[in-house]
Amino acid sequence: MKNKYKKKIKKKFRKFSPYQWDEVTLHGIFMAALLFVFFLYASVFFSLGTKVKNEKVDIANVKYPTKTERNINKIVAGYPIMEMASHIAGQDKITAAFLVAIAKKESNWGKYSPKKLGKECYNYWGYRGSYNKTASGYSCFDSPEQAVEVVGGRIEALVNQKVDTPQKMVVWKCGSSCAGHEAYSVRKWIQDVDLYFNKIYN
Repeated sequence: MKNKYKKKIKKKFRKFSPYQWDEVTLHGIFMAALLFVFFLYASVFFSLGTKVKNEKVDIANVKYPTKTERNINKIVAGYPIMEMASHIAGQDKITAAFLVAIAKKESNWGKYSPKKLGKECYNYWGYRGSYNKTASGYSCFDSPEQAVEVVGGRIEALVNQKVDTPQKMVVWKCGSSCAGHEAYSVRKWIQDVDLYFNKIYN
C-alpha cells in the first residue's frame, strides 16, 4: 500500500518536474523569438515599402526644366535676367520669346537697367507703367516675379491685339508712331529683337 502511494506521488511529481517545465518554457521562448523576428522583418519591409513609395512620389513631383526654359537658360547664361528664366518660361511661348528678345535690346539682359535709391528694379524692358516710378518714369518692381508678371501681361495684351511679330512689336520702342525716331534705330530695334525672338520661339 505504501509503495503504491509512493508511485502515485512520483508520477505526479514527474508531471510537474523542473525538466518538463524547462522544456515548455524553452518552447515558449522559441515561439516568442520567432514571432519577434517575424514582426521585426515585417516592420522593416513595411518601412522600406513606404520609403520607396514616397521616393516615387517625390520623383514624380520633381519639376524638370521645359525645352523653352533650357533654351532660355542657355542663351542668357551669365546675365542678371538668368534668375527670371523659369518665370519667363512659365509664360506663353510667344510672350516668353518677346520677354527675352526685348530685354536683350533694352538692357542687355539686365546689365543696364533702372535703379531706385540704389535698389534693383528688375525692369529689363524699359517698361514705363504707373507702379512705383523712378525719376526717369520707369516702373521699379519689387521682385523678378512681379516684373515678369506685369511686363509679360502687357506683352500678352499686345499679342492678343495681333502685335505678334518683332516688326509690329516696334510699338514698344516707338509708341503709336515711329515718325519721331531715326529710321536706322527703328530698323536696328526690329532686327535685334527679331534675332533673339526667333532663338526662343522657333
